[in-house]
Amino acid sequence: MNVFQLSYDVRLKEFSNLKLLAKPLPNLEKYILIDKFWQQAPLITHYLHIADINSWPNPWELLVENTYCMLARALGICYTLHMIEDKNFELVSATDNMGNDVYLVLINNHILNYWPDTVETNSMDQFTVKKTIDISRLLAKI
Repeated sequence: MNVFQLSYDVRLKEFSNLKLLAKPLPNLEKYILIDKFWQQAPLITHYLHIADINSWPNPWELLVENTYCMLARALGICYTLHMIEDKNFELVSATDNMGNDVYLVLINNHILNYWPDTVETNSMDQFTVKKTIDISRLLAKI
């Protein structure tokens, strides 16, 4: 079952369940669970733009709108981490070694929002970071 293909009420309930399940887990298990949840989101090419941070949706708007690009998916991961009080993370704009623009969530030497169904140890040698996004602005939406 892909939660992102279901109604808003179901998405909201599953998001709440995700937070409850993830919070007590050891870090790696927590990160895998959160990343796996958000990796289900169907992607479009562009939805959010890095320059429009003040207009980015809050977590509930993100679930209502149910439209995701790589940046929106990373935003969902950041919101989830913040809401379970795991706040030692960074959101970065980067380029991978094939020249693709990506948005990565870095936390405790792990990379989220890149490889489906896996969380890698921080092997940033495959990426060139273009910008670290000031997360405090987006977390103020919660």
